[in-house]
Amino acid sequence: MQRGGLIERLPPPLLKLALTAGSLAGRSGVKVHLVGGIVRDLILGRPCVDIDLAVEGDAVRLALQMAEKMGARLTLHRSFGTASLKIDGFNVDLATCRSEIYRHPGALPVVKPGSLQDDLKRRDFTINAMAVCVNAPGRDVLTDLFGGRRDLSQGLVRVLHDKSFQDDATRMMRAVRYEQRLGFKLERSTVRLLKHSLDMLDTISGDRLKNELLLWLHEDHCYNILRRASQLGITGKLHPVLKWNQAMSAAFRRAAPDIVKTSPLYFCLLVYNLNEDELYELLGRLNLAGSRLDLLSNQSLKLRSICKELVKPAITRSKIYSTLHEFDPIAVQTVGCYAVNPGLRRNIKLYLDTLRYVKTSLGGNELLKLGLREGPRVGAILNQLLAARLDGTIRSKSDEIKLARRLAGF
Repeated sequence: MQRGGLIERLPPPLLKLALTAGSLAGRSGVKVHLVGGIVRDLILGRPCVDIDLAVEGDAVRLALQMAEKMGARLTLHRSFGTASLKIDGFNVDLATCRSEIYRHPGALPVVKPGSLQDDLKRRDFTINAMAVCVNAPGRDVLTDLFGGRRDLSQGLVRVLHDKSFQDDATRMMRAVRYEQRLGFKLERSTVRLLKHSLDMLDTISGDRLKNELLLWLHEDHCYNILRRASQLGITGKLHPVLKWNQAMSAAFRRAAPDIVKTSPLYFCLLVYNLNEDELYELLGRLNLAGSRLDLLSNQSLKLRSICKELVKPAITRSKIYSTLHEFDPIAVQTVGCYAVNPGLRRNIKLYLDTLRYVKTSLGGNELLKLGLREGPRVGAILNQLLAARLDGTIRSKSDEIKLARRLAGF
């Protein structure tokens, strides 16, 4: 045990929540502890928006008391001994201290009540396996059984034991995420264990792999995470073709300065070099078939095969528009990030920045008022008006009316 002095570093709303939990639990002789990432971030001085509390007793009962006292919105999971509170934009997750047993690699753990020590032993990394008791404000004590504070000071991500990745191979993906988010390094023996355990990723369900991948894609340092995961062989276990290369590196760099960074865009950039069969295999492996990511990545693949149309000499603005407007902008952005040909990049940027926003002044109703009859001819004329607008041959509503009358033959 070490003196912590950490609780007071919480933002005032979270400090109030933590101290309320400690006060209510203390009346029943129950200890409550800040655990996991919140302790790590307090030590590092990083922003804190949510807190996790481990209760050496009935977490559900404590959550009910807190909700009543503070008017918080409450979600209970009685069978798991957990609860969540939401108040004033902040979240508090409470869980009864528990131990875990993994029946076989890749299985979800079998959980039963346990001590604080049991609860910390089941964690993934030393830097996430610390706790601070909140029952005695001003005298908070840091429980650090595995040298987490030392590893924080040395900038290391270290597993708790040699079978950590065998118990749960998704910890490999979390290890890289924490390493890059915090600017740390994987500890040497942790790297060795990870590389020796890569085949354990085959034991993990598609949904769990998908969830970890999406967490990568939401990180500010997504580029570094994916590159590092490739170096370690992790992405290659998701699909053998998912290996970092210079083209991928250049595409991610192009995405950074002037294109909105979204996790769907990053996913499309990651899978861009897969062929149709390879993409199908990956989407199936990650249970993404039929999802928006399925749609976007397949659109990127289709557009990649026809983008040669966009580099033809003297291509018109209307032709650029007609080639690209059926595709989602994220698919277009993906191809633009990978484009090597300056003309292709220029035309894609022109579409994304300008052409896709061009509209005609006239609509279908206005054409009917000019004397056209309802039918496909109306749509055809609107398309011609838009093409003329895009190419700059007409510039005003009156120009559109004149062209519409001429196209209609009156």
